[in-house]
Amino acid sequence: MAQTDPSIGDGAFPAAESSAGSVAMTESDAAVILTVTGALDLALAPKLQHLFERAARLRPAVVVIDLSGLDFLASAGMAVLVRAHRQVPRGTELRVVAEGRRTLRPLELTRLTDELSVFPTLSAALAGG
Repeated sequence: MAQTDPSIGDGAFPAAESSAGSVAMTESDAAVILTVTGALDLALAPKLQHLFERAARLRPAVVVIDLSGLDFLASAGMAVLVRAHRQVPRGTELRVVAEGRRTLRPLELTRLTDELSVFPTLSAALAGG
């Protein structure tokens, strides 16, 4: 089911949802932000992959995948993050927002923090530091 989140305003794209979560895509200056909420599991992971590919085609300077609204990060979701990291177009930087035991801890345990650029907040990811 696709819908536009009216709270995001201009630059909003249709959101992708599953029964357990959603992914919304917005543009902000030179960045595209993918905001993931709920559970990034086998049901939602393909939707994130699809919106990431759509974001990458826009060739922004930065794509941010914001996981701060997640309740659960499954291995299927982490696989999409790895795939996104490997598919990011030249000239585009991928940044991931993750903090705490629900998002950052699984990335640390799988050593994905060694491969991904991880930031504690969306503002830090947009600033790049």
